[in-house]
Amino acid sequence: MKSPMVSLLFLLASLYFIVTGFLFIAQSSFIFFPRNISGFQQSFLNQFTSNEITIEHNGISLHGWFIQNEANPQDPLIIYYGGNAEEVSQNLHDLDKFGDHSLLFINYRGYGKSEGRPGQGALFSDALFIFDHISKKHHISPEKIILMGRSLGSAVAIHVAGQRQVKAILLVTPFDNLVNVAKNHYPIFPIRYLLRHPFRSDQIAPGIKCPMLAIIGKQDRIIPNERSLTLVKQWGGNSDHVIIENAGHNTISNTPGYWVAIHQFLSETAIR
Repeated sequence: MKSPMVSLLFLLASLYFIVTGFLFIAQSSFIFFPRNISGFQQSFLNQFTSNEITIEHNGISLHGWFIQNEANPQDPLIIYYGGNAEEVSQNLHDLDKFGDHSLLFINYRGYGKSEGRPGQGALFSDALFIFDHISKKHHISPEKIILMGRSLGSAVAIHVAGQRQVKAILLVTPFDNLVNVAKNHYPIFPIRYLLRHPFRSDQIAPGIKCPMLAIIGKQDRIIPNERSLTLVKQWGGNSDHVIIENAGHNTISNTPGYWVAIHQFLSETAIR
């Protein structure tokens, strides 16, 4: 007959393996949070109908907005990669804050009006295809393209910068790899062996030579500052970072310091 202690240990072990299995099977729902375009937002977007674009890649329709500087189409282009719960059209509310740069916002698979389901491989493949498609179609030299990635989007931007020559890269609340981030939230589970979407930016960053700025929220509770600063130290080219006090992961873009840092970096990049 089993002792109560043995029975308890067996029960705890069983629960541990059940939860571990659940995390492995359902991990995509913990990483990707696709967002649709709300009715209110669609009303706002009606003024940008002429800027809407759809790009077909591997049978999937990817939807977004291309805002080109008509006065000087050869000015730098900023390609933006959103966070894991971000529908990127929200950035169109801040167009005036990006200066004279042309802008490209494309929703990930499953987000907004883009088809398909998100995943690391799909996001990486789509991002490279979109980069090549836009640069060739609009005759924009890759050396005049600035990549901007927020949170999960920082990993997508880094992947592109690792395979394409770009002018500069701007990262908001970035991380070195998702394994280390997840271990911070689930310390008792073997995350390294469970994660199918590791987003290993730390393996790419040392080989990237373009200038980089990381904007970090001091109060970020989703991506610890340590993970962002580790990436900054691993960068292969010139890198800098700004830590914004009283800014959290989701509130950082609401702070004045956020746009001050962006404007300064874009101004410095323009004269390089």
